Amino acid sequence: MHSIEITKETCTIVQDGVKVASVPLVDLVAAIQAQAEQTPPLDLIPDGVRFLRRRGDAVAVVTEVMPVARTVQWLADNSPVPFGPKAVYRTVRLSFPYVVLVIVFQRGALTGYQQCFYRNAPLSSLSDPLFLPNLYNVAERSGQACWLCLAKLTPSVARLGWGRKLAEIHDHLWGGSWNRSSEVHEGNSFWSRPAVDRRVSSIEAWEKHSAADPRFAVTLPWKPANTTVEKVMSQMLDAVAPLRTPKTADAVAALLLNAAPAGAGGAAGTAPTLAGILGLLK
Repeated sequence: MHSIEITKETCTIVQDGVKVASVPLVDLVAAIQAQAEQTPPLDLIPDGVRFLRRRGDAVAVVTEVMPVARTVQWLADNSPVPFGPKAVYRTVRLSFPYVVLVIVFQRGALTGYQQCFYRNAPLSSLSDPLFLPNLYNVAERSGQACWLCLAKLTPSVARLGWGRKLAEIHDHLWGGSWNRSSEVHEGNSFWSRPAVDRRVSSIEAWEKHSAADPRFAVTLPWKPANTTVEKVMSQMLDAVAPLRTPKTADAVAALLLNAAPAGAGGAAGTAPTLAGILGLLK
């Protein structure tokens, strides 16, 4: 038989009346929090996913789209309204660089924390820098530098599996309509900012140079977002599922009950096993 004794400063594991392990509570809490922020064990990681991070019931997913020319619907200059059913669009084929989406889900649902960035090279690490896009429907909002509008998808993707969930988001991104809704609702969009290069200074110029070179967008001097994949993932997870450091022995005990690995007494209301607790401390 074993027991776990928690005091103000330490956690002690006793087995058959003998103390077998004792660690400072601060170390135990740090180990539990590290356990709570790991890559989710997805059976099949969908195509295009570069990084994953779980924190409790929240998951941050980073996807990357290869540079390519895409046919999209772009708000026409003569549209009578900036967005909505009466808006008028033109079909254009545009060159895009690498497009990086960082999206945080909670219990499988969109949370409103979703960002879109550019890069001129593929992602290779969490420390890679990100760059600002030049798109309608991407804006500064709620502390997010490059918030991406996915309003129409908010209630519908929660019930889908991971592969279909991400496919729906990408279908919406490329198959939807680019318009001035962010100018109206958020007061800004990245298309409204000064162009980084004359070749994308207008939709006509962008379309013309895309026809000449479908990959020319990876040669443009996109503006740095002054952040990295790691920082964006952490900031978004902090907003959706902030880490809460327990202040009392009772709070640490409750955290232990929820953090012990499955198969080692990790179910709620079940005391963690010795192997489970020691596993958290490795």
